[in-house]
Amino acid sequence: MADNEKESPSVERRDRDILRTERSLLARLAQAIKLADFMAILMVFATICSAYATWRTAEVTSLIFAVAYRPILGVEKVGFDAVDSAMPAIKVDYRNFSQIAARDARMEVNAVVDGIAVMPPEGTTAAVEAGILSPSVPHFFYAYLKPELYQAVAAGKAKLLVQVKMIYRGPARATEYCYLERMVYDFRARVFNSAGGSDRCGSDQD
Repeated sequence: MADNEKESPSVERRDRDILRTERSLLARLAQAIKLADFMAILMVFATICSAYATWRTAEVTSLIFAVAYRPILGVEKVGFDAVDSAMPAIKVDYRNFSQIAARDARMEVNAVVDGIAVMPPEGTTAAVEAGILSPSVPHFFYAYLKPELYQAVAAGKAKLLVQVKMIYRGPARATEYCYLERMVYDFRARVFNSAGGSDRCGSDQD
């Protein structure tokens, strides 16, 4: 009986040690699981960041390619020409500022005096099918006015607005580009000043 009483505390102590060891193992396992979950979350986050970086790189590359490998038409200068003749003209110097030739280009110049569109004189036109426009080469378009209209504009008695519109394509021909600019003549400085524009040539921009 005495031996049983001596063994009982030893058994209880052993059970407590086993229980303590099991709890320690379970705690370590729980920590390991939490660490694995955290690492998995980090890996998912890293994958998302990598995918976003890849997408952004592709977007930027596409944008650079689109800008570098396309024609860019624009107006170099607008002024009057042949002002002492029977047909004074608005002379538009337009160019391809890119290194890529423009194709299927169509040029249109409209003059508006005091809010009223000026009809081109007989034998002239307000638009031209320019076709291919080579880079860095001056191109000219002439929109003609009646002498009395020019005199009124030059004297500041009438307000002249000129709208230049160019529609064109690049080598791929898949995308149609637009250049639209409005300019107002300042009779005091004798120059045409920009008065707005757009890169969209829809009917609402006419």
